[in-house]
Amino acid sequence: MTDLELLSDRLAQVERRLRWMTRAALILVLGIVASVVMAQGQQELRLLQGDKPPQPPSVEAEVRAQHFTLVDPKGRERASLVADNAGSVFLVMFDTARKTRANLSVSNEGPSLVFYDAAGQQRTIIGSTTLVGSHVNENGIAEKSPPSSIVLFDKAGKLLWREP
Repeated sequence: MTDLELLSDRLAQVERRLRWMTRAALILVLGIVASVVMAQGQQELRLLQGDKPPQPPSVEAEVRAQHFTLVDPKGRERASLVADNAGSVFLVMFDTARKTRANLSVSNEGPSLVFYDAAGQQRTIIGSTTLVGSHVNENGIAEKSPPSSIVLFDKAGKLLWREP
């Protein structure tokens, strides 16, 4: 075989491969186009049957209620925001056992933040408290508590520390 014949055979092989690759690419493109058209057709069919396209969630400018309850994915109440008839507002947060663990409130006496331990005992109060309305100092003189303070309790509910 001459060089010209060898070159002619190689060129024929390259042309056959090119035709095969062109056909494969054309089939791939047709498959993709058919998939897109079918998906669009299914969407239009759903719309014709009355299904509405998914809408983004609406965002309200203002939500008004007397009570809000926050629940976890299992539906258990985890927090509650309430306003009562006396003018007080409470944000109460619960643990997974439904025990109160924190309470932020604003009442006529002032604001307060109370933390509870797992047994439900008050452990820390910051702000207004009526639990320690007055106390007797070292000289035996009864003193009134200020309108706000920080109060710490032990597990039994005994006063550990307060300021002022």
